[in-house]
Amino acid sequence: MSATPRRWAHQVRALVDSFWGACLGAGVYAAWAVWANWDAGSHIALRAGLTHWVMSTFLTYTGTGTMRQLYRLFRGPTEAALFCFGGGLLYTYALLIAAHAAVGTAHIGLTLAAGVVPNLLFCSSYALLLSRTRQPASSPRAPSDRALCP
Repeated sequence: MSATPRRWAHQVRALVDSFWGACLGAGVYAAWAVWANWDAGSHIALRAGLTHWVMSTFLTYTGTGTMRQLYRLFRGPTEAALFCFGGGLLYTYALLIAAHAAVGTAHIGLTLAAGVVPNLLFCSSYALLLSRTRQPASSPRAPSDRALCP
């Protein structure tokens, strides 16, 4: 890969990894959550929108960190990318479903439906971006190094 595309990939990754990048993307999901729950009343719809914005911001910001940690667990770039892709999706949906259930979102499935394709695209593109901007593990890791938290 030449210097220009590599520099561009690192710049895109810096934006995606930032808190502000996470806030920006979450706004679209929040608006959808309000619309999807409007028939349950404005109070529930606005609470669902706020919940989804907070969770989307949190998940994007922490999810990229989780995916980076998962990527480091494997030597080969293909298996590292596949593992961080699957782990990123599992992390996202486990927390989103739990948060919406906790606040009483009326239509959890409908609320999350609009984000399935964007989440698949985000997790797959971020895994690809990691494969272009990071090296997977080059030597076997000790069990203590396999923790998901930094």
